Formats: sequence, structure tokens, C-alpha cells
Amino acid sequence: MSIEGDFKFACLEEYYGDDEMVLKQIYECKECGAKMVFTHLPDYKNLLIQENPRCLDCGHGGIKTIHILN
Repeated sequence: MSIEGDFKFACLEEYYGDDEMVLKQIYECKECGAKMVFTHLPDYKNLLIQENPRCLDCGHGGIKTIHILN
């Protein structure tokens, strides 16, 4: 898997509030408030999932995240 651009590693401690607030932080675009579309690229050899969000309304790309599988 080729890792290009800036990524962050998933950290669940960064989310706060009730369930509706957390879902809003994850799924809504920071620019326009529309729903984000997520693509996932698995790397089973290294047990990683690369997540790339994109807003279809304004084209804003969210924070690319690496999820560790254990």
C-alpha cells in the first residue's frame, strides 16, 4: 500500500460528547456541513486500513486516517 499525503492515526479519545455529537464530528463536512463519503483501502499485510473522506457537495477532503487492526 502506498501512503501519500498527510495522515493521522485513529485515536478515539479525541471524540467527546453524546452519540449524536460524535457522529456529527465524524460524518459531517467541516466546510459545508454535508455528509462525507469515505473510501477505505485495506493493507492486510501490515494490518492497517487507510480511510479517505471526501465531501461530494463542496469537494473538501477531510483528515485522512490510518486505522490499526489487531
